Amino acid sequence: MSKTAILVATYNGRKVIEPQLNSFRNQELQADYVIFRDDLSTDGTVDYIKAYIEKYDLKGWTVLSNEKNLGWRNNFRELLVDGLKTDADYFFYSDQDNIWFSDKDRKQVEILDCHPEIELLSTDIEVKKVSEDVDDLPNWFSIFQFEDKEKQLSKYPERIFYSSYRVGWVDVMRRGFVSDMLEYWKADYNITHDVLNSVLASLLGTGYNLNEVLGTHLLHGHNATGKRLLTAKSPKSAHLEELYKLVGFYDVLYHILKKRGLPRADEMKSYYDFYVKRHRLAQENKTFAVFAQILTDWKYYPAMSGRVRDVIFAFKR
Repeated sequence: MSKTAILVATYNGRKVIEPQLNSFRNQELQADYVIFRDDLSTDGTVDYIKAYIEKYDLKGWTVLSNEKNLGWRNNFRELLVDGLKTDADYFFYSDQDNIWFSDKDRKQVEILDCHPEIELLSTDIEVKKVSEDVDDLPNWFSIFQFEDKEKQLSKYPERIFYSSYRVGWVDVMRRGFVSDMLEYWKADYNITHDVLNSVLASLLGTGYNLNEVLGTHLLHGHNATGKRLLTAKSPKSAHLEELYKLVGFYDVLYHILKKRGLPRADEMKSYYDFYVKRHRLAQENKTFAVFAQILTDWKYYPAMSGRVRDVIFAFKR
């Protein structure tokens, strides 16, 4: 029988995590491993989880604490490293503040067991506002609509730019998919886990969505993911960090596609080269060279906003 691991990133989640823990504990298909990695919480999150585990005598549940703050992106990456140390076949991501339906694990595992061609399987969700600190649906939260959503499964369309089809906590991944990502995913790339999942699986042709609502995404004023942090007022360092993230993103895509002998590897290499140059010119403050690249490499920008951003930061030091 396939073994599963739930990988949970936590940070100051003491007030919101109990419904999530209950939803793990009440799953129809119990996970073999539930691994928590805490990013130096100061509100008693770790002690609360440990007490919860002891209270219900939960086997296979483990709490790990980072020695230094990694940030949520690298905390999820480190959880994949933790997951590969187990003998689990399938890995689920999890945030600390959402609710899984009781049949979520079972239904996703059943699909993977029946469809060996699927390496990444996401699901649909419902969205519930639980705080007045957010809009009903913030502009950063978009739910991609698959054209064949009336079917049980929808295959991910190919995507090459930095955006995801679903939030990470609805993803389940095969061990080989995770292993390939970690082979090339360096910690300093600081890539968003669900974006890498979606785009990689779409290019491999192994990403699918189960068109069924299997969880509730809670919107509140403290959601960690999805916030747009880079603006025209941001320091040059923030611009450089974003560009380096994209260097890493295309580096990972290129190497995995190359490893698997897929034809779009060369295309990903061209995007990698573009972002290496874009990052270098920004880092070296070569204003006129930045303008030249905008013109010569116009097609590599996903939108006009990226070109405008390069112009703005070309004058910052």
